[in-house]
Amino acid sequence: MYRPPINFLTLHYAYIILMGLFALPILYPYGNMAAIDAWFFGASASTESGLNTIDVKLLKTYQQLYIYFIPILTNLGFINIIVVIVRLYWFKRHLKRLAPQILSGEQNKDVEDARNHSNLITDTTKMSTADTSSVDAITRDETADRHIVESNRERLGARTTTISFDPQTEARTGNTSLYIPGPRARERGQPIGTRVDGDERDDESDDEDRIKPVTSVASKNASSSMRRRRLSNEGLQMTASKSMDRVANVAASLLLLGSETTPRPRSVNSTSIQQPALNDIPQLSRQVTIGRNSHFKNLTEHDREVLGGIEYRTLKLLLKIVTCYFFGLHLFGAICLVGWIHTADAKYTDVLAAAGQDKTWWGFYSAQTMTDNLGFTLTPDSMISFRDAKWPMILMSFLAFAGNTLYPVFLRLTIWTMSKVTPKNSPTQESLTFLLKHPRRCYTLLFPSGPTWILFGIIFALNFVDVLLIILLDLDNSEVSSLPVSARIPAAIFQAASARHTGTSSFNLANVSPAVQLSLLVMMYIAIFPIAISIRASNAYEEKSLGLWDKEESLNEQNGKSYLLTHMKNQLGFDLWYIFLGTFCICISEASRIADVNEPAFSVFSVLFEVTSAYGNVGLSLGYPTVSFSLCGMFGVFGKVVICFMMIRGRHRGLPYALDRAIMLPSAQVPEKSG
Repeated sequence: MYRPPINFLTLHYAYIILMGLFALPILYPYGNMAAIDAWFFGASASTESGLNTIDVKLLKTYQQLYIYFIPILTNLGFINIIVVIVRLYWFKRHLKRLAPQILSGEQNKDVEDARNHSNLITDTTKMSTADTSSVDAITRDETADRHIVESNRERLGARTTTISFDPQTEARTGNTSLYIPGPRARERGQPIGTRVDGDERDDESDDEDRIKPVTSVASKNASSSMRRRRLSNEGLQMTASKSMDRVANVAASLLLLGSETTPRPRSVNSTSIQQPALNDIPQLSRQVTIGRNSHFKNLTEHDREVLGGIEYRTLKLLLKIVTCYFFGLHLFGAICLVGWIHTADAKYTDVLAAAGQDKTWWGFYSAQTMTDNLGFTLTPDSMISFRDAKWPMILMSFLAFAGNTLYPVFLRLTIWTMSKVTPKNSPTQESLTFLLKHPRRCYTLLFPSGPTWILFGIIFALNFVDVLLIILLDLDNSEVSSLPVSARIPAAIFQAASARHTGTSSFNLANVSPAVQLSLLVMMYIAIFPIAISIRASNAYEEKSLGLWDKEESLNEQNGKSYLLTHMKNQLGFDLWYIFLGTFCICISEASRIADVNEPAFSVFSVLFEVTSAYGNVGLSLGYPTVSFSLCGMFGVFGKVVICFMMIRGRHRGLPYALDRAIMLPSAQVPEKSG
């Protein structure tokens, strides 16, 4: 039996499909729609397509609430918030398991490096002076060793690394002394207490856990005893004033997603080599204990930050930023639209009254449908009734861009602005700088500066062309030219923004120029390309050879133009098959109506327009003359099922080909291929 792999893509499919299926037990029982229409609403809402088979204003309030919250929960911004939360959870979980290995590994590594450096200097000196006397070579070795010992002594003195005991243990009274049991004894419940001097214990585990005295740091006995020392002396506190960056970097290289840390070659210049200090480990809180299987227990948030390093702190900050950005954008749009509609002219409020919709609810719902790029509206003519209102047209265009198409641009702009107003010495500044320099190591939809500017330029150019076509090609068309220029431009910008992903309309698309209809169809098809190409072009785990279709074809990433063109060629060829297949199936099921000359709304082009809108998750439709919903509402059951499949498949075409380091869990790291 075939079992699909459990990865981000399959989980994303399952999540979107499940959210859509919730419509059957929620929307269908009321009885005002067929089962296929209920599922259609669920699929359209979960994929944020915005196509509808029933007028939204006819739905009951609880049904409207369903198609209000589902798009929020399935929006790309919310899903990426979940990804960051899951990464933080796995981060904390793996810290408990791997932190002892990191700390003990660093401690033992320092002792070994001290001798390795000394041997390295000796070998190098001998190789460079092979023709000199052995006495001179020995003298140089002793000089180098003395330099290392003196350097280490200076570092130890500067750092004041000490092992300090509780002062109460020195205040001995009588023949009693403080007894600190070993970890095994403490796990069995034995408490810290006092005992009479000379009281012998047979607990072998305690003997094993005792710290033996060390006579000299540089001696051989010190080296061997340090390797024997256990990390499980829970009653000790090891302090060091040195920065924790070294341990944090080791933790990041072991735990973090997409770490590109590589060992730096060590210099053999004896003047620049210092012996690693012993006990070069971070200071943890006193309640931290080590349980069985070397698991850290009782790690505080500070302990996790010390062990996790900069990337862990950056993830925590990123979670706050993307959460505030996502929900703040919804709230900002709702406040602005609610404030406007309550003070708007009567002609706008009368439209809501005729549709039976509350003004406040309209403001909240319209802000959600634009931010999430959904496309459902509470008014039967989409946003055509408000097209001459400049403020809502401009505001909703901004929400459409900031919520989807230009989401990476506005997110990076937010982080950049925060970095400029945050004090330079603040810990937050360090995390913000890390986000700006290494965006893909933390977030799938955050790009470096160059790709972000390219994305902005492409979106700006596409929308500029679209606005020009809408205005120039319909100069003699009353559908567009009836508006004054001051209102026509914002309405055209709104329509161009809607063609990217939103699916709302400021003009009746069935009445605009056929050339504009074709341009909108093309814009819907390529709407996902800018973001998809940016994701894949910066995907760190993508194969150097794009061998999804032709394994013999290799690709040189140094040639940026060739790289992007190959991506576009593969995407175009891949998506066209789905659109062709969907159009072909609907043409078969609706053949009689397409051939009927009395139904001009049914044509091959209108079907292609509907399928492309569904596959692109846009929601634009040429409609049908006598109804206030999408053309697909006139399809039969089979045609509606095909549209649902198109919406679900199209929702996943913007995801990376392979595992992306920004969405990969620590337990599923993919090593870089060598050669």
